[in-house]
Formats: sequence, structure tokens, C-alpha cells
Amino acid sequence: MGLGIASVQNILELYNLGYLKNSKSIIEMGSQELHLKKEDLKQLFNNASLKDDLIDKIPNIKNWPFSPRSSSKYLYNSLGVEEYQCIDIGGQHNAICHDLNKPFEDKSKFNKFDVVTDLGACDCAFNVGECYKTMHKLTKPGGYIIIQQGVLKAFRYYLFDKSIFEGMAAANNYKIIFISYIITTGTKTENGSYHQFHIPANRSLFNTLDFARLENIGIHVVFQKQNGDEFKVPDSYYYSVKENYNFAGFNRMYFKDPLSYSYIPSATLTLEKAPVVLIIKALFKCFIKKIKRIIRIIIMKTK
Repeated sequence: MGLGIASVQNILELYNLGYLKNSKSIIEMGSQELHLKKEDLKQLFNNASLKDDLIDKIPNIKNWPFSPRSSSKYLYNSLGVEEYQCIDIGGQHNAICHDLNKPFEDKSKFNKFDVVTDLGACDCAFNVGECYKTMHKLTKPGGYIIIQQGVLKAFRYYLFDKSIFEGMAAANNYKIIFISYIITTGTKTENGSYHQFHIPANRSLFNTLDFARLENIGIHVVFQKQNGDEFKVPDSYYYSVKENYNFAGFNRMYFKDPLSYSYIPSATLTLEKAPVVLIIKALFKCFIKKIKRIIRIIIMKTK
């Protein structure tokens, strides 16, 4: 579990826009780490016109992707966050040892934190609804809930559609500060971090993506908790939403889609529409595989 380029980029943007400047406490689901190279972390700080003088002092900042890695708390400390905690059953990075599948009962931490994050942790728990109930309990009214989860080609229990987060917002009167898809291309920066890009969570744009060429696709949302009410589990997606939620892209405004259940397609390219060249290449690839298999069989028999 860790913060790559996209997570750090969004946190720095939220800080620059003033959302996090008064945040003094944060708690994260999972013992989060920094999953990018030191040089790229410095570049992101420079792009955000922030001082990067503390980055060289972060423990283990040069180690990623090897262990031991840097705790994400040092990123937040550099932005003025004084209190950092995390919850993880493994206890790494001084985490509060707790199974996220179970209710969190330490009431001394309820409605306490300015920021609560799930940057790829809650999908490790089978009882994912309990995870988001815990996050709601921990966030103070006016505080922010930041979630980043997988949409396609993720490798844990769940894949998440945009509708689950819209449903959570509608049920609990969260204000949606930010929502985007995160595209991981599989390529790397010159320093060695994985390229990640925020794009607007828009159906037309989503359907232009070539899923076969992408490493994975995620979704990133930022909620603001409006009151101290108990968490309400969405029992139906079709809520009557009176408030006009503001869906903002990565520092950009764009047309939002109407509320809908799911529009993530399994495929958008039919065989009839596929270019002839692609079909020929696919057939040639299958032919080569078959020839190689025959050659291996012949070699084994001659032995």
C-alpha cells in the first residue's frame, strides 16, 4: 500500500487550493508508504511551488521499490500536519493494530481527524463497508475523506465503480470536492517512478481508453464530511440528490455524467470494427505460437 505520483499530486493540489492548509491531524487506513522516487517527489513539490528542503531528510526515501520504505507520514509532516496515525492489522510504521473487517470502537478517535485516507487499503478487507463506516467515524465534521481504489486490473478483493462513491456521498451528505480516474500506463519516469495521470471521470473520455495498453485504472475521490451524523449505508443507488454536487477534475472543471449505476464496459471494439491489420497481427501471433509448440514437441521426441 502506498502513495504513487497520482496520490501525491492530488494531495499537493488540495493543499495549494487551500483545502488542507488548516489540517493538523490525519489517519490512514493501512500503513501507507511513499511509492515513488525521491527525485520525482521533489519535482512534484517544485511543480506545486512548495519547498522541497525536507525531502532529503525523509528516512529511507531512496529505497523504493525496495524495503524498508518511507512512511507517508513524512509527506504530510512537510505540509504542516502535526499528528499522524494509521490503522493496520500488521502494525507496520507504528500503526494501530486493528482488523478493518471489524468495527472500530475507540471512541476517543471519533470525529477527531481533519483528513482520513484510504489509498488502496480497504480493498484488502472483505468487509469493505465496515472500513468506510470506520473512516466516517474518524473524520471530524468539515474534514476530508480521500479514497483511491481500483477500477480495472486491480489485484485485491474488489473493483470499484464510480457509482459506489456517488452513493456514499448521497447517503451521507458528503460534498464531493474531487473525482477523477487514475491511469497507470506501465511506463516510468526517467527517475524510475510509475507514470500516473488523473483524467476527468467522464464516460465519453473513459471509452476512448485502450484498456489493453494500460497497466491499470483507478478512481480517486475526495469527500468533505458535512455533519456529525452516523454513517448511513447506501441501500439503493437511486437517491434523490437535492444538492448539486461539484465534480471537479484535476484542477479542471468538466461536464459530469448523470447519476447511473455502471458504465465500465468489458470491451468497446467489436471484431467487425477492428482494423484489418490488428486481426492479421493476432492471427500471425497465434500461428507463431503453434509453430513453436510443434518444434518443442519434435525436439523432445528426438531426445
